[in-house]
Amino acid sequence: MKFPFEKAVWKNAFGIDIAEHCVANNPFPIDCAIAKFRSGKYPLKINHNFHEMFYVLDGECFIEFDDETVHLKKQDVHIIEPGRAHTTRAEYADILIACTPPFDIKNVEFVDKKCDQ
Repeated sequence: MKFPFEKAVWKNAFGIDIAEHCVANNPFPIDCAIAKFRSGKYPLKINHNFHEMFYVLDGECFIEFDDETVHLKKQDVHIIEPGRAHTTRAEYADILIACTPPFDIKNVEFVDKKCDQ
């Protein structure tokens, strides 16, 4: 099933532009989005019921956990299992993010309760 770029739903979350490609009518157990980081940092969060895969299309980013920081460069992939607190930061990066099951904000806990989208 094709999800054309022209039909992507654009939003800005915490200063990061995100193109959601599988918002409507997605019959699959996976979704994807492109996140465009430009000197941004996503708040510390925990995904309760989904895996999150990061594939760096361009640039580089850092995924920070309590016990380690993972540095990803162009064409690197990292998968985060449910229940692990993390944040992502980058000066410049375009990242394909896929979640399975599909992303649902109701299944995300922001560790900093002051976070607002």
